[in-house]
Amino acid sequence: MKKLLQLGFGLMTVALVTAFVPATPFPSMADETASGQEASEVRNDWIDENLGPGVARWVDGNGNISEQPGKHTEDEAGESQSSAEGQDLNAGTAAEGQQEAGSQESQEQAAAGRQIDPSRPMVALTFDDGPFAPVGNQIMDCLAQYGGKATFFVVGSRVSSYGAELQRMVAEGHEIGNHTNEHKNLTKLSGSQIQSQINQCNDAVQAACGVRPSLVRPPGGAKNSTVLANVQAPVIMWSIDTRDWKTRNTGKTVNAVMSQVRDGDIVLMHELYSQTGAAAIEMIPRLTEAGYQLVTVSEMAALRGGTAPGGVYFHFYP
Repeated sequence: MKKLLQLGFGLMTVALVTAFVPATPFPSMADETASGQEASEVRNDWIDENLGPGVARWVDGNGNISEQPGKHTEDEAGESQSSAEGQDLNAGTAAEGQQEAGSQESQEQAAAGRQIDPSRPMVALTFDDGPFAPVGNQIMDCLAQYGGKATFFVVGSRVSSYGAELQRMVAEGHEIGNHTNEHKNLTKLSGSQIQSQINQCNDAVQAACGVRPSLVRPPGGAKNSTVLANVQAPVIMWSIDTRDWKTRNTGKTVNAVMSQVRDGDIVLMHELYSQTGAAAIEMIPRLTEAGYQLVTVSEMAALRGGTAPGGVYFHFYP
């Protein structure tokens, strides 16, 4: 009986304490869901990308939103530059001297034994704004079936999340280019800031797969004399703009290429979209059947006069 009285007294004490001590609030699942929908909770991705060129902004792994929107529709010379959904995240700066030579040797070794016929037509398929394994691996699977190679201009801040994909690119002889570290409009930056964007991306790629990019594609194609002076690597533009970031339509992306492709073209697409992956799967066999060799930018350049640091290249026509 004594034990029962003690137990009853204990229960009464707990009840009294609970009644008079304020409860500590806990975040509800609804709160978590709501906050998860806010742009501030996005990580390593774009926001506002559905609003058109010049609007999308990059959110890094810490939730920091880029000050400068990443999309632009024209460069200073009036060339059409529909920036890959504001994500041309690839500014590849060759490291200086021996580092640059080592990078080129590594990528050449990866493609050892590959035969390209200079007398036959060739096309360079390029994919910006990655890496993004769900689409990138799909593209590489198809290229492997048809003996093709591509160039992937990657954003440095995304690289650490997709190291295995970059390692596959190198192992299978694809080319990795630099699309800057945070996909910023380089024409809005100082010389030192431009160099920082390029070098950070190069460092991230080298850490992930052992290869240092030797080509750069500025986000949105935006460039000026300051950019060209500080990139210190060949600047690769494009001759066919699929506008895949805008249409998000497989058929339109395929038609944009097949309706006008010619020997020496550089084709602009973006790795982030499933529709682009589907388009690549359709156009790769069609281009191959039409007699085109699918080559990297550097492979084509080597057979068509080469490149130089600071030079700007839209195509490599014979």
